[in-house]
Amino acid sequence: MSLSRLLQEKRVVICCGSGGVGKTTTSAALGLRGAALGRKTLVLTIDPARRLADALGIPALEHSPTRVPQTTLRAAGRAGRGMLDAMVLDAKIALDDVVRRHAPSERVRDTILANPLYRFGSRALIESPEYLAMETLNALEAEGSWELLVVDTPPTRHALDFFSAPRRMVEFLERNRFLALMTPRGKDALRGQRIVGMSVGMLLRVIARVTGSQLLEAAREFFTAFEGMFEGFRERAARMDRLLRSEATSTVIVTSPEPHAISEARVLLASFAAEGIPVGGLIVNRVATDPVPDGALRAWAGGAKPTAKRLAGTLALPGLTPRDRDRAEAMIENYLLYRRLAGRDREAIRGLGDLGLPPGALHVVPELEDEVVRLEGLRKFLRHLGRAGR
Repeated sequence: MSLSRLLQEKRVVICCGSGGVGKTTTSAALGLRGAALGRKTLVLTIDPARRLADALGIPALEHSPTRVPQTTLRAAGRAGRGMLDAMVLDAKIALDDVVRRHAPSERVRDTILANPLYRFGSRALIESPEYLAMETLNALEAEGSWELLVVDTPPTRHALDFFSAPRRMVEFLERNRFLALMTPRGKDALRGQRIVGMSVGMLLRVIARVTGSQLLEAAREFFTAFEGMFEGFRERAARMDRLLRSEATSTVIVTSPEPHAISEARVLLASFAAEGIPVGGLIVNRVATDPVPDGALRAWAGGAKPTAKRLAGTLALPGLTPRDRDRAEAMIENYLLYRRLAGRDREAIRGLGDLGLPPGALHVVPELEDEVVRLEGLRKFLRHLGRAGR
């Protein structure tokens, strides 16, 4: 499936890969392309850096969709019938939004948001935002305002957490006995049982002595208020899990020719295959390319092995001084080093042949002159990506 067809047919496209390979750039490019194909598109990034906003030519991103102006789309050469929004995940806002949307009543909502245990415990989720990213994606997809959602994930190890987050949250809620201790229904279910050798009542008294009665009361208040939301967490997690593995969703793995990045891309492909997560494409970004054929370089060297000294020695320009020739030799040496890098990149891409990717799934984008942090750089990236995807 070509990238254009992927963006036309899927509702969710998730960009994954190791750090520094261009996932954010790729996400912005795919978002632009989706809008050019006439789809209402939103790009969601979990990366708080400014690169996505800069690349799209907008001042800043917030935890709410920001419209990319049509003038920007036209400047990128991608104006079409569609539209493009972009946003960045703010984990604290996302967590509060989950409570506001799904609390069974205003009283329960206010109780949870004001509870000190919630304010303290929310830090752990904020520092590992994969679950909150899934909650945000779920809310955006359920809202139905966009036909295509492009998600820019954290580096590889966290990308795997991103896909397993819904199930891990359900497992936590179902297995955590402390949560059960703090709710009336849970205590009824545990009545008569012994935990760590003590009755439920005795264990609660010990917890009160160790933590203080105020903290225990805050915990009771929090989990009692939260109890009515447990089933909602389970239902949404199941829905998210189905969405990630459905025909409506596909992943695009982004890598570079660097050995560590290729290795992590292989790990992702194997993990996704084991989990039943569909992969729609593999993009190899920042590839060194050299259009000069070996024969032309050998002919320049007079049929001998091309070296910097030999090639510089063939220069017969009027007024060329020995110092100029030394400089030319240094420049040619630098070029030959780059040429070896381009050969290494070709071998790395050739080595991906054992992955069994279907035709059209591998896309190669060359190293650009400048880092893609502005709209012009994104235009160049998009042009190369379009040619690579044919």
